Amino acid sequence: MLPTVAEVLALPVFAAGKARVLAGSASLGNAVRWVHVVEAQDVTELLDGHELLLATGVGWPDGDGWIPGYIAELAAARVAGLVLELGTRYDQAPPRLVECCLSQDLPLVVLHRRIKFVTVTEAVHGRIIAEQMGALRARDEVHALFSELSLRGSPADYIVAQLGAVLGSPVVLENMAHQVVAFEPAGRPEEELLALWESRSRSAHRGRPEDSGHGSGKGSGNSGGEDTRTSVLGPESWLVTPVQARGTRWGYLIAFDGAPHPAGRALVLEQAAVALSLSRLADGTADHWVPASQHWLLASLLQGRYRSDVALRARFESMGLPVAQRRLCGLALRPVPGSPQADGTLPVGGVPATAEVTRLARSMGLNAVASWTGPAASETLLMALSVPEPGPGRVAPEAAIDTFAVKLQELANGQSPETGRAALAAGAVVEQVGALAASLQEALEVLGSVPRRSTAGTESVLHRSADRALRGLIGALRSDPRMQGYLERSLGALLHHDATQGSDLLPVLRAYLAHPGNRTKAAAGSHLSRSVFYQRLEVIERLLGVDLSDGEVIAGLQAAVIAWETIQAAQPR
Repeated sequence: MLPTVAEVLALPVFAAGKARVLAGSASLGNAVRWVHVVEAQDVTELLDGHELLLATGVGWPDGDGWIPGYIAELAAARVAGLVLELGTRYDQAPPRLVECCLSQDLPLVVLHRRIKFVTVTEAVHGRIIAEQMGALRARDEVHALFSELSLRGSPADYIVAQLGAVLGSPVVLENMAHQVVAFEPAGRPEEELLALWESRSRSAHRGRPEDSGHGSGKGSGNSGGEDTRTSVLGPESWLVTPVQARGTRWGYLIAFDGAPHPAGRALVLEQAAVALSLSRLADGTADHWVPASQHWLLASLLQGRYRSDVALRARFESMGLPVAQRRLCGLALRPVPGSPQADGTLPVGGVPATAEVTRLARSMGLNAVASWTGPAASETLLMALSVPEPGPGRVAPEAAIDTFAVKLQELANGQSPETGRAALAAGAVVEQVGALAASLQEALEVLGSVPRRSTAGTESVLHRSADRALRGLIGALRSDPRMQGYLERSLGALLHHDATQGSDLLPVLRAYLAHPGNRTKAAAGSHLSRSVFYQRLEVIERLLGVDLSDGEVIAGLQAAVIAWETIQAAQPR
């Protein structure tokens, strides 16, 4: 951070000399690296650039024929400016000197009162050294901050938030497909910051040397031969630096225009990019950013952490889920019973990763974001699906969702579908992004009503609230103490008997309730002989004190069994 000519002229020492700018006012932003007192004409070989020259003119030749060449040489040497003290050699600045400085746009300042040049050099050099020391301290602080974030394993969104706080300006992290991974608005409206992000980003990047191969939509790219510098790009003057390491580029870190930083805005941005790169390398997965960004997106929707539907729409669009003129649906998936839990980044035991869900949807002409959620962090896969509106040559949104559900369940069932099916539920199809939260909640409620057990291969692939109205109602009430009390009164004796005696009365009752009018079929469903099955029914009637031929009793027990199943389904595995 070097002071400008204008800042130097604002020092008290120049005010005492009654400084006045005669030429080059447009270049008063020139940086001043040092101050030199020069009286000879031939000094350009002694200059390195950005010096502010002080002179009285006592060593200058007579006449003014030498002035054009002298000023041209100073301009070529990138001198910051020339200060001429009047009263020793000149009572006023030579007109030719003013004319040449104007033509070269070189700041020319005259001092109408004599001052000690040593006082000027002390003041300016003290300012320069102080600012350089401040810059060094600021750089150390920035380096320490982002090094600590790297060592702590901070996620990308937190690193971006800290970067925005340090720079005091909006910051965006995007992947190589120009989709937003994380952002910090820094007080700027989200709908303005993220509006039409992909097209704006592609336009801004068009001037980069690597543009010929950029934007292919891949998650990473080889940086060999590409520009690795921090650059100012696009009509919005974005400060852009790549996030990369070991020859692989994952995306770009973008800072919007803001106030200068003592350490330099580019250096701060680059330090944050290093922290993000180290985070990627430490994670070691190809889709490191996908789970975190999609989890944050869905969490912000469900928790209402957005300012308006317009801002929410911009957020979803910038992160790769188109919502304008689309139909939206929330889905929830519970993995195959007994399958290993996934961490949301890699498929384990047939459990799909979030990136796999995104790719599957895209291969079918749809778009999706997904996130693992629940007490075990991988209990339920929550998805927001974006489907094109109905039109010529397009299937209805509900049909597209059904087809996606079939493919997703095939992916989730893995290589051993005989062990059971993953449970998959859908909420209502909606048109507004703000209504998507209700659709996701509905999907979770429907999934909570689906029994947590291995299911037959013939069971419906996709559960909807309209198809399971009673289960949905009871599932919504499962936390109500009155429902829990009803369950205990209706089934408590039977559940106690199974728990203490190791019996299988509850499965027998469920088989009976599935076919209350056909005991032969119910016995077959329980995998027991008819005689043993009938004996179990007699034990159930005796324990519960009911008549299983009574329709009202059957209805009451069905409700109690559903309540027990929904409560069990809500428990962590």
